[in-house]
Amino acid sequence: MAFKETLEVTYDLYASTYAIKKHVPKILGKFEMLSLDTETRSTYNKETRKEASAYLKEGYVKDEMYKQARVVSASSGLSFPSIVNTTHFIFGESKTHSSIIVCDSEEKEMMMWQMIADYQSTFLIHNALFDLKIMYQRIGQLPKNYIDTSLLVKCLINHVNVWKAKTSLKELMGEYYESKWSIMNEYEPENLKNKDFLAYCAIDGAATMYLYDLIQKEVKNVEYSSRWQYEDDDIPF
Repeated sequence: MAFKETLEVTYDLYASTYAIKKHVPKILGKFEMLSLDTETRSTYNKETRKEASAYLKEGYVKDEMYKQARVVSASSGLSFPSIVNTTHFIFGESKTHSSIIVCDSEEKEMMMWQMIADYQSTFLIHNALFDLKIMYQRIGQLPKNYIDTSLLVKCLINHVNVWKAKTSLKELMGEYYESKWSIMNEYEPENLKNKDFLAYCAIDGAATMYLYDLIQKEVKNVEYSSRWQYEDDDIPF
């Protein structure tokens, strides 16, 4: 049995306003195709969410405060764009390298979204709906050109059984990268420069780039034939 070689991913990190203004335009100007990924967290910190959960358990009447407490307690980085902050932008440059931009302020986040909107070439985004709904809510724009690799894979798999047509990035690409990437379960680190989390982000970007390469190879290897050449029971999809 042959085992795939585990790819090691490196990354460059930019966090200050100066570094972002200096280096991100260079990255965007250098590559005709980049993967784009974001990491988010709730605008409410963990302590506030904990207090909201405690309030709900005390059984207060279901007034406006109760409704707000429900929103706060359930909020996360996956919540509606208006109650999340985008903390990391990841540009995958190859299957083994990414650039990560850390945003600890609204100013930096908005600056990043605008630079993404101005990018003239193509972004690869896995599950674009998540990232781009935030972008549109922030600046009312979308990237000029983008490809959703999740949809591409869905078109190739297209199996009636959902469990045979899973398209999450980790399920598709987990075998190529270190195992701890696939089992990461802390998506809102207190320290935005946590090394384990940055490594996770870097692999997200790189894996999307590699997935696109694999998709292109798969498509080129397919021998297209008219479905009408087959009997009904032999149609290969």
